[in-house]
Amino acid sequence: MPSLKDLVPSRDLLVIFKIIISGLTAAALIFFISALAGVDLKKNTDTIAELDDMIAEITAELEGGIEKRIKELGEVPTINPYKKFYCAEFAKEIHKISYLTEKQKILFDAFNVREFENRSQQLVEYSESADLEALFDELEIVKRELKNSTNLIAKRHKTLSRQRIAFGVFFFIMWIVIYIYYTRGIIKRFGQP
Repeated sequence: MPSLKDLVPSRDLLVIFKIIISGLTAAALIFFISALAGVDLKKNTDTIAELDDMIAEITAELEGGIEKRIKELGEVPTINPYKKFYCAEFAKEIHKISYLTEKQKILFDAFNVREFENRSQQLVEYSESADLEALFDELEIVKRELKNSTNLIAKRHKTLSRQRIAFGVFFFIMWIVIYIYYTRGIIKRFGQP
């Protein structure tokens, strides 16, 4: 018949067990505390990844992507049917660029359908009237909006990163406190014969 010493796990296994259990307990507590605070840590991590992608896209456009798009259109024709076609293509490029700003607004729940629709109709009117100067003014407005979007994204990214770091630090503090509790409390009594 096995003795009582054979049934009690070794000291090393008990320490590993305490570490794992205290980590799981701390993770569960952090999950419930964040849920009570109204913070979804998984969603925050996904949002940070989206913000990183979005800021990379906007930065690429601001640092040469817009100029590259304009150069790909070629020279501005002076004859009217070709100028209208050029303006239509130019308006389409402006619309594609401005969509990056709209993506940021959608992510921040600040998207206004009417405003986007009015801007799109205005671009169509400029292209139909072959008003190249108005299209260039619209492009400058879009560039400013992209810079503002970059600032807003950076601010949101900073806030979410701080929140994630705070919960990470809180998790490790909770883990240590719970581990100390387990080594001095319930599990210690279980491990002693």
